[in-house]
Amino acid sequence: MKARRGLNPDLGIPIHEQLKQILRSEILEGRLRPGDRLPTEAELCARYGISRAPVRQALEDLAREGLILRQRGRGTFVAPRNGKAGRPLVLRVVISHPRWRIPLDLAVARWNQQHPDQPMELAVEQVPFLQLRGALMEAVGNGEAPDLSILDSAWLAEFVALRYLRAIGEIDPAWEAQALAALMPGPRSAWVFEGHLYGIPISMDVSVLWVRRDLLEAEGLRPPTTWGDLLRIGAHFRQPEVRRRYGLGPYPLAMVAGRTGGETTTYQTLPFLWSNGGELVSGGWVLLDQPATYETLAFLRALIWEHQLMPPEVTAFHREQAALWLAEGRVVMAVGGTYEADWIRQAAGWDEATFLERLMVLPIPAGPHGRPAGLMGGMAFGIYRQSRHPEQALALLQQAVEGEPLRAFARMTGRHPPWVHALSHLAGEREGFLARTQRWVEQGRPRPSLPAYARVSEEWQALVEDVLLGRRPLEAAVPRAAERIAALTGYMLPESRPFPD
Repeated sequence: MKARRGLNPDLGIPIHEQLKQILRSEILEGRLRPGDRLPTEAELCARYGISRAPVRQALEDLAREGLILRQRGRGTFVAPRNGKAGRPLVLRVVISHPRWRIPLDLAVARWNQQHPDQPMELAVEQVPFLQLRGALMEAVGNGEAPDLSILDSAWLAEFVALRYLRAIGEIDPAWEAQALAALMPGPRSAWVFEGHLYGIPISMDVSVLWVRRDLLEAEGLRPPTTWGDLLRIGAHFRQPEVRRRYGLGPYPLAMVAGRTGGETTTYQTLPFLWSNGGELVSGGWVLLDQPATYETLAFLRALIWEHQLMPPEVTAFHREQAALWLAEGRVVMAVGGTYEADWIRQAAGWDEATFLERLMVLPIPAGPHGRPAGLMGGMAFGIYRQSRHPEQALALLQQAVEGEPLRAFARMTGRHPPWVHALSHLAGEREGFLARTQRWVEQGRPRPSLPAYARVSEEWQALVEDVLLGRRPLEAAVPRAAERIAALTGYMLPESRPFPD
């Protein structure tokens, strides 16, 4: 499956960066060979419908990386690969979105500048996120794993149990020890198994409640911190005159809450269980069949049928639907994740200042028996046991996370860096989205670390959808889900017990 060849201003990636990626792929994949003449700047402008500035920037970047030669009066040519610098080593990389190339491309440029006698290049394949886990598993099964790929933290325990990935300590024990000390606590717990780091984390995020700050302030309402607050604010914005005043839709709240949403459903709804003092699994026990679960699912169901704060259709929402409703101005609150910030801003057509003025993010509000909560997720680059060049892959990733490439990536994408040094460097930027939301990300909880997590998560998604749509009564649905999770994990089922006084 090949990467997209066009330019898309809605991706959130600078146009010059997209053009550079297209030209680099044409060189590395052999469509442009050493010595071939590239189109002129004017020809590239006409081909892609863009101005000269991004074209010139893309070509200057490629020249710095040693992939092209610009000769005054003659044109731009693909650089030879067997000159004094030696033939570049090519690393095979699989990603899900062009944004994940940014830190790698910056790292390649730094590496090639510092090691002109050992140049690197990237051969990148892009696979849509929803297909990525399956594509990577198939590649490993066929003995064709890449040197490295982007990974969701939700897959890590499974990939480690299947022995797909190399522990960083197997490649460089000293650097692994340094990395463990330099990672934020949440990402460290999410990416470490039996004392070893698997993967190089590149971003962290947390599930949150997006709230239209400007509309709450206009109505004299305080941000929600409890389930009761959520109900009161929702009831206020259900009033017809209030909806008409701001052009809102009939429902004030949206979330992703069914099988269609996949892991996004777990990401957005499991924190409601945590915020009510409940647990899915813990310490070798399946703790689902407990009062906190019944109360949580009853509350989510009541949001649809009793309070009419969100429609039954949330059980069929795809992973970005709640964020889209927020960006379109249909709802005043939406459950989502900090990683959606740039997407919401672009979908709404807001500049950065307007985005920060109109929206705020909060943890999932506290239930009657808990405190506000959020699920911490994130992405990392994993190095495969089938990698042909594990040492070089790690050297490149070290370049990506140890300095400016990571900070530049965080600023460009609005993704929180999981490394202490990067966060410290960005701490002075007090008014930006990263600074405003950093504390919520740091307080997030990672997913349960289970080799069977993907199937356990699917059981939770099915439970939420079935209860919200009334397909099964709570008294039957919860024990059934608990038993299925116990069978998947081998964990024990304790006796149900009431809330402590």
